[in-house]
Amino acid sequence: MPNGATSVHKQLRTELEDYIKSQYFGKSPLLLSALSDHIDDEGLLYQKPFIESSPAYVTVQNGIETASIEPWLKDYFLQLAEAGIGVFPSPFAHQISALEAATRGENLFVSTGTGSGKTECFMWPLLAKMADEARNSKESWAKRGVRTIVMYPMNALVSDQVSRLRRMIGDPDKKFIKIFRNTCGDEVRRPQFGMYTGRTPYPGAQPSTEQDRKLERTLARMSFPQSDSEQEYFNHLLKEGKIPAKADMHQFLQGLHESRHIPNDEDAELITRFEMQQFCPDILITNYSMLEYMLLRPREQKIWDDTREWLASNNENKLLFVIDEAHMYRGSSGGEVALLIRRLFHKLGISRDRVQFILTTASMPNKNQQDVDSVMKFANELTASDKATRFCYLTGEREVIDGQLKYDIPAKLLLSSDPSQFEDKDDLKLSALLSFWRQLEGFDQNINSLEAICNWMYDNLVYYRPFHELIKYCRGNAVSL
Repeated sequence: MPNGATSVHKQLRTELEDYIKSQYFGKSPLLLSALSDHIDDEGLLYQKPFIESSPAYVTVQNGIETASIEPWLKDYFLQLAEAGIGVFPSPFAHQISALEAATRGENLFVSTGTGSGKTECFMWPLLAKMADEARNSKESWAKRGVRTIVMYPMNALVSDQVSRLRRMIGDPDKKFIKIFRNTCGDEVRRPQFGMYTGRTPYPGAQPSTEQDRKLERTLARMSFPQSDSEQEYFNHLLKEGKIPAKADMHQFLQGLHESRHIPNDEDAELITRFEMQQFCPDILITNYSMLEYMLLRPREQKIWDDTREWLASNNENKLLFVIDEAHMYRGSSGGEVALLIRRLFHKLGISRDRVQFILTTASMPNKNQQDVDSVMKFANELTASDKATRFCYLTGEREVIDGQLKYDIPAKLLLSSDPSQFEDKDDLKLSALLSFWRQLEGFDQNINSLEAICNWMYDNLVYYRPFHELIKYCRGNAVSL
């Protein structure tokens, strides 16, 4: 099995051994000969590999349907779930709790493990916030202004979030905007997002013809494939959310050719700094360093002026501020972020109560009340609270698999299977998986697509003895092979 844990471990060992031999002992045959018999000894360069399964959390069947939210909002999320754009009909319990608490206006601190769906704990409230304003305060929604700031500690995480927003708010099939307008009104403005970091094209007080032409060529090469292989690659990038969510890329490139950074009203994404400086995005994704620059420089002043005007237009309007990976801001860096947030309050002319915070992390203690008190103190200090502010603290409920065992898998079937086929090309992978599972009790014989069988395995592996035992021993716990 070329990608199995043992095989990968062996490949890494071999690569490291070859490097050490060639780099340090290549010119000394005597030392190389003496080393060769021992370099592979366990404990010298490596330990035995460990395998660990991410913790699983309790899901709520038809959780959206039973959530304590407004009926119209429930219908909105059910439509998004049916469209398959980032909402699940049966989500984790803490995702439902986050949505319910956020719609009540509470501050949130989500501390669940890696792979537990923390992103949905602020993405769903973000979607609910925009829909609520667009549906119930149309004059306010018509105004430009940042509704949500999502702040990350590093650019790599920003890029990942932009990809998610492209697949959700800027989906190529325009499912989101149809559902949004079906819920809020046919004439409402389209929500827009933008990434504003050091990677956002491009720095400078004014547009540069040279830079615009360079960006035009890059976007044209990316967006308009010229061959079958390029088309295949483009489709892959589009599926992964790597293609900018522009309504009409041709039109945008024509404007860019003439150094006009003007978005289409139907664009989901604003790409350049000059677009965002003129047309404020509803969702601003950035990092700490760039947010600090934006608060100081004159060129971004219109973003804050528009946001300040929007906040002042209605006392019910609140800024949503998301701090992802909040554990990164401990100590002095946390103090700097708290001061940055105070500067933001001053820039917008608002107090702490006009901002709703959602903090997320995979690394916060929760063993006793003292831990919880420390977390609340940290959250209050990080978000520049001068008085004790309540946070809804969500840690997730771990799934217990005891008593779920239903079926066995004969050893003969396991030994006769070729695991490498399960990692082959999609059509061969599907064929191998169907061949394996159709021999076993409990499998849905109507399944005939790779996506469907993967979803089925996600829900059902725990019911089969070998997988049940493996998950039981290594879920949330690293176990040596």
